[in-house]
Amino acid sequence: MKTRMTGSTKVILIFVIIGVSIYLYNFFTIFYLPLTLLSIGIVVTGPALFEYRKYKENKEIEERFPDFLRDVTENIKTGMTLTQAVIATKSTYYGALSPYIKKIVTKIDWSIPFDQVLKEFSSQTTPLIKKTISTIVETYSGGGDITQILDASGKTIKEINKIRKERFSAIYNQMVTGYIIFFIFIGVLIILQKYLVPSLFAFSSTDIGMSDMESASKIYSDIFQWLILIEGFFSGLVVGKMAENSLLAGLKHSFILMIIGYGAFLLFM
Repeated sequence: MKTRMTGSTKVILIFVIIGVSIYLYNFFTIFYLPLTLLSIGIVVTGPALFEYRKYKENKEIEERFPDFLRDVTENIKTGMTLTQAVIATKSTYYGALSPYIKKIVTKIDWSIPFDQVLKEFSSQTTPLIKKTISTIVETYSGGGDITQILDASGKTIKEINKIRKERFSAIYNQMVTGYIIFFIFIGVLIILQKYLVPSLFAFSSTDIGMSDMESASKIYSDIFQWLILIEGFFSGLVVGKMAENSLLAGLKHSFILMIIGYGAFLLFM
């Protein structure tokens, strides 16, 4: 049975092929460090963008899911059954959640059991949504008060989202501190490269030729550049983990810090 690649898979594959091609060309020809970094960045960018887009989509789904539950609850209170209440929401816009709602409605129209439809939907979403759907399915199957569960679940998710936003605001200063520390780190390396390293050779008692000095300076420069990139990458991950409790969210900070850091080093050297 043949499997077709999705659009996202094709994009990732294109990024990987381009990145690997640039790296191999650079490795066997000029071996220019910025070109090596560019190739690595291209390879990583494809999967990273896909995963980050999925992360943002899941985040929006969690934010809009309480609105969906609220609308379903209101429809049930007007006398509709649960399935009818869900179908009635198909024309309402819920952002990233809307395509999933349309799929749910389509499967209901195909007479697929409702609890199976909800389980299939929950398998494609976040742990928070899965837990909520599991509670709804159990209540629906057991004949409990579904409106009460829907209302309580919606309020719970809203409260969790509110706590997350408050947490982000509370640690904003720590994020700023993380950026400041990284910029200080860059400044220290620039000072070392521009002033300290040349002075080491100037006060050296040994007879060092100009070519040896340039070679040694180049080695220090390469080491400092890699230190900036490594520090920027992991600092970004830490910032993302603190702010949004996600390493994927930290990738955007990593890219920002790495680009700013490397650019500043090249600019001031």
